[in-house]
Amino acid sequence: MAVAELVAVYAVPHTPSFVVDAQINGEQSEAARYFAEIRRHFEAANPDVVVTVNNDHFNTFFFDNWPTFAIGTAEETAGPNDQTPGMPWYKVKVETAAAKHLFSSLIGAGFDFASTVDFEIDHGALVPLHFMTPDMLLPIVPIFINCVVPPLPAASRCFALGRALALAIRTWDSGARVAVVASGSLSLEIGGPRAEVGKTFGVPDPSWAAWILQEIKNARFDDVVSQATESRMLKAGNVAGELLNWIVALALVGPEAPAILIDQPHLGNAFAAWDVRGRAQ
Repeated sequence: MAVAELVAVYAVPHTPSFVVDAQINGEQSEAARYFAEIRRHFEAANPDVVVTVNNDHFNTFFFDNWPTFAIGTAEETAGPNDQTPGMPWYKVKVETAAAKHLFSSLIGAGFDFASTVDFEIDHGALVPLHFMTPDMLLPIVPIFINCVVPPLPAASRCFALGRALALAIRTWDSGARVAVVASGSLSLEIGGPRAEVGKTFGVPDPSWAAWILQEIKNARFDDVVSQATESRMLKAGNVAGELLNWIVALALVGPEAPAILIDQPHLGNAFAAWDVRGRAQ
């Protein structure tokens, strides 16, 4: 029986202003340069399916129905449903067979996932895809993690989810090559009291982001998980819980130093890529 192969894992930002920045500044755009390096790695990995791991920003879900973990199982989705500046409207195929397999496997592993068959996606999923696979021909499986509305899931729970996700991918009866693209910032405040003067955002705790990257560079993932409490993450910004998306990615590969690790400290961001072909977890 042919089963799916996990070939690569990425952890990148999903900053919505990157799209316009790249349009205005071209090759001078820092975001465009960094994503170009990630895209080269992604194209070399040659995936057939992309599993996205990110948080919604009150566009797909709202307080009346806010899941801790969710997965999209429709045949197609679209976006950005938050009018990301400069981004075209994309229709994106969902790999429904994979989504249903992952949903069933993760429920079986003890994770209480919600599922949705009527949804659109925002910049959290689409900014990385816009830069990494702009033709949007690859089908996706969208997974959502609550990173912004307390109580957040525990970092240890998200790490366990990553391990369960790796097993679920490798037991999908398809022979497909699968890449996982997780996204989020490490220290970031949006529209809150710690935003910089004259800006809509701030980076309240660059030393926290720097420490995380040093631990990742040295493949000390357990240290990141143990220190990433809700209070510690939110000290680094009101959306710094997006580290949980990274923690899911770390569990998929770890412990292994990334092939690419690019720091973007003035935005509280980083870009990482792992080649996991031929490695079983």
